[in-house]
Amino acid sequence: MKKNEYIMENNIKNETAWNGAAEKASLTDAERKRYQKFIVENIRNEGNRSAGKAAIKRRTRWIAAAACVAVLFLSMTVFGEKVYAAIEQISWSLGNALGISDDLADYKEIVHTSVSDSGYTVTLQEAVATEEKVVVNYTIQRDDGQPMEEIPTCFDALYINGKRCDGASGGGEFLNEEQTAAGIAVSYHMFGVDMTGRNEYRLKIRNLFIENEVKGKWDFRFSADGTDLITDTKRISIQKEFVLENGGSVMLEELSLNELEQKITYRTKETTDFIFKAMAEDSTGCQIQFDTQTYRGNEGIGAMVNSEILHDGRIAENAETVRVTLYAVELPKESGRMSKDYRQIGEPFELNLSDNL
Repeated sequence: MKKNEYIMENNIKNETAWNGAAEKASLTDAERKRYQKFIVENIRNEGNRSAGKAAIKRRTRWIAAAACVAVLFLSMTVFGEKVYAAIEQISWSLGNALGISDDLADYKEIVHTSVSDSGYTVTLQEAVATEEKVVVNYTIQRDDGQPMEEIPTCFDALYINGKRCDGASGGGEFLNEEQTAAGIAVSYHMFGVDMTGRNEYRLKIRNLFIENEVKGKWDFRFSADGTDLITDTKRISIQKEFVLENGGSVMLEELSLNELEQKITYRTKETTDFIFKAMAEDSTGCQIQFDTQTYRGNEGIGAMVNSEILHDGRIAENAETVRVTLYAVELPKESGRMSKDYRQIGEPFELNLSDNL
């Protein structure tokens, strides 16, 4: 996992990425280092859990922070297990990439545009927009048809109506045994941007790979409208406050459910010292884990995202209620090993899923 750790640290320390965020966030240097350590250790832990898997399931995950984001957490999940046959014209959908149902087809934009440079062809396949987020997937192949030694780690930037996104997280996998094609899926976070209506996007990819860097220009323009997905999002008000050990508090605000994601939004008060997760079980018996994915320290706003969607771990559509238990782990006061000992905060509570806002 050393490569993944380097990717994480490189992006966080990147002058145009992490430092730009630091200037606008309320986190101190010490707090940012603590969050950084948390992220890196989570990648290491994920690597240890994945060490025994078959070689064909090669995949990589990374995270990039950009201007205006205090912290953007990597969701410790992997893409679908399916292995794809080698084909010249690859059709790799967002459903394939994210391991979710074909129902997403009602909301996604088909792009399927290819750009070739420096001996590599990148094909932007699809895009889907929802509130504060746009997700794209693309494939990468060598023009000479030869295999790639490593899964491409792309250094890219997405712009919406000329404004650069606030951060991104994503990952990739080889799509065939020969390793001649790779699939990449990336979530770009756009805070404070109206995602309803048709917005214009520009994706710029400038570098492929880490160890054997390939520079080039792979630029794409596309449009996407998040109106339908946002409109079809089910929202259940939570509004439950929990007092933390250090005297601060966290308010769980809303559970939102749509075809792309399931998340719990929260707001902290007088603290930036904790990372949160929520364990849930719906009335059908489905168990779900929500992990912190984004946190804006300057505003005290965060989101825990269902990390089990990639493994069919959704809150069931026919579930009537869901029981939620909140957990938190405190960031170390100084440099040192990050604790994995999440502690329960407060008592479990039940949400009626018919209470749609």
